[in-house]
Amino acid sequence: MSDGFVDNIAEQAMLALKGDDPEAAARKLRSLLQTAPERIDLHHALAVTELRLGDPAAAMQICELAEAKAHEQRDERAGMIMPQLMLVKASAAEDLRAPATAQLAYETLLEHEPFNPRATQGLAWLLLAWGKLDEGISTLERYIDDKQDEPPYIEGAQAYLDALRGFVRNDIHPEEFLKAHRGSYCEMFDHYAKQMAEKGWIAEAARMTRDDDGRLVPVIPEGARPYAAVRIDLVDPQTGQPGRVGDQPMMVALADYQPLARAPALIAWPDRDWPFPLLVSTQCPWNDLVVQLRFADPETDAVAVADPVAGDWYSAGYEGRFGSADAGRFHEISDLEPCGPGAVRFSIDAGRAETAAVHDLLRRLTVLHGQHPLAAVVIGRGYLPA
Repeated sequence: MSDGFVDNIAEQAMLALKGDDPEAAARKLRSLLQTAPERIDLHHALAVTELRLGDPAAAMQICELAEAKAHEQRDERAGMIMPQLMLVKASAAEDLRAPATAQLAYETLLEHEPFNPRATQGLAWLLLAWGKLDEGISTLERYIDDKQDEPPYIEGAQAYLDALRGFVRNDIHPEEFLKAHRGSYCEMFDHYAKQMAEKGWIAEAARMTRDDDGRLVPVIPEGARPYAAVRIDLVDPQTGQPGRVGDQPMMVALADYQPLARAPALIAWPDRDWPFPLLVSTQCPWNDLVVQLRFADPETDAVAVADPVAGDWYSAGYEGRFGSADAGRFHEISDLEPCGPGAVRFSIDAGRAETAAVHDLLRRLTVLHGQHPLAAVVIGRGYLPA
């Protein structure tokens, strides 16, 4: 098969990708790779396409195969595509919540291209989201000092760096991020709840059904844990039509530190308050509040150990312990998912519950820590420290 024919089909695949048809692009690239498996550029294109299709595991597998082939070939064409391949590998690793793999990919690229702005910036954001503040700040400084990127990106990084340094220097408590996210979300929720109440809609109604005996019981999504009852943000009782307050996690900028809302950085909670390392993210949307736990013993069945604590806590919030008589209840909880050896993550829609809910969770985790020591707890978006 001639390179001209291969390049023609690759061009068609890229056109399909640019035309917002990644499935067509993937089909063409897979077909082409059956007859030209040595083409690293086509592996790269397929990995990018798999990322667009939301399959980082497939993208990672393709990157690792292409990397092995590139080492075998050691030709100029393979070498030229390796930087882009490492960037895709890093992105796939981040999506798979494998920060160590992502870090290695960035650093491998930077060994060959020390001034690659995408790798330097990507590594900086990764380290900050991983709770490695000193390393992240140093890498972000390097990105800015290199001056290899477009001015708007460098200026944005400088604003973020200035805000982060100011936050740390002024010794602001990281709980302020929780308060800001909760306050802004509840303000928006109250606005829409009041607006729709005038039309007869009800806020925070539980989804209910009747069991075989005719009793009203909470609706539990299929396959979910028995405690995973759901409340609807808003509902029209006449028709049953549901309404949602915000269809995306709501990111909130903290006053005087607005740039920190652009990317997650993990800030340590003062050690004196809790017996385990606790970090809070600059991104902790109240309607999609992530909780991550890593146990000291990597052999711990993290999901099984954490499930009773998460269930009891969610049930308390669902029943309104952290709100008022008619508002402030948890709305939904995700499945508990393993995220590495001895680690688990889940998220909740905390509705209009008070931030006291987080303190209640931390007290429960303190009890759990006495039985199964915790190596790290993260509230919000980011990666669990190793």
